[in-house]
Amino acid sequence: MRTGAPAGHQGYFHEAAFYNTDEEFLAIAIPFLEQGVAAGEPAVVGVGGGTAELLRAALTGIPGVVFLDDREGRRTRPANTIATNRQFLADRLTDGAQQIRVLGEVPHPGLGAPWDWWARYEATINHAFAPFPAWGLCPYDTRLISDDVAADVVRTHPHLATVDGRHVPNPRYQEPADFLAQRPAGDVDPLEATTPPVVDLLDPTPAAARNAARAVGDATVLDEIEVDDTVLAVSEAVTNALAHGRPPVRLRLWSAPERVVASISDAGPGPSDPFAGLLPTRGTTSAGLGLWMIHRVCTHVTMGTTDRGFTIRLVMRSGTTEEDGHVRQPA
Repeated sequence: MRTGAPAGHQGYFHEAAFYNTDEEFLAIAIPFLEQGVAAGEPAVVGVGGGTAELLRAALTGIPGVVFLDDREGRRTRPANTIATNRQFLADRLTDGAQQIRVLGEVPHPGLGAPWDWWARYEATINHAFAPFPAWGLCPYDTRLISDDVAADVVRTHPHLATVDGRHVPNPRYQEPADFLAQRPAGDVDPLEATTPPVVDLLDPTPAAARNAARAVGDATVLDEIEVDDTVLAVSEAVTNALAHGRPPVRLRLWSAPERVVASISDAGPGPSDPFAGLLPTRGTTSAGLGLWMIHRVCTHVTMGTTDRGFTIRLVMRSGTTEEDGHVRQPA
């Protein structure tokens, strides 16, 4: 039987909480975790830095709360985070859990992370985690987030927790597909905004795209795996545009010593699946699997449609390879 606010609720119970002092954070987090432990529920924390230290100190003498380290709980790519967390939740159910409580800090610009794909993550997990009796509480420090981030948080969480202990429905919540359909094209990397591309190809073949991406990557400090992943991502994006988009297809590449930026555009409307990129699809007529692979290997990905067509932007930055994220190309 589920406890707390989700009592009687089926599936994933997704909640956000806003705070602006350490005391307010603890007023939200401590009861959530303590009540879960008291009920015999797995109580899991995925926060970082000083927030984790603050919470550990406050929970001294209260056994049963599991802290995920950065390797387990706060990955740099949302597609990988979704895959990892789905497996984690499935394992807890196999172990007999009736409800799993997760206090999870989502990366955002105030923590040094790009926001666009994490906003899409917050919407997507309402769908991706729907089969699981999990209670996910996402705390956001209003001292660190912008008004735009706060607005996205409100639109992606069906429920809100307050510092005085209430759990209330959120009337401004949007269904995930609606939220994702209205996303803008995302931020342009400073390289794209300030310098001409080093490669600009119209209707390239996938082979030409791979050759161009490798040449650009080899001229940076990216390591072999990062260059391979850049080549894979660019090849997949161009192949998708040729197969599922509308001509013309344009590939542009920029480079700096520590990163490669790619923009692939076509005149089509983009993927029909609102969750494309963050969740895999096996459909043979869909670009979804390729987009999922791209999201798993790149440092950052944005996608958007305008009246001129669909554009996907990829960034690969040195030093951000995830061991389980990259996908080797066939020999």
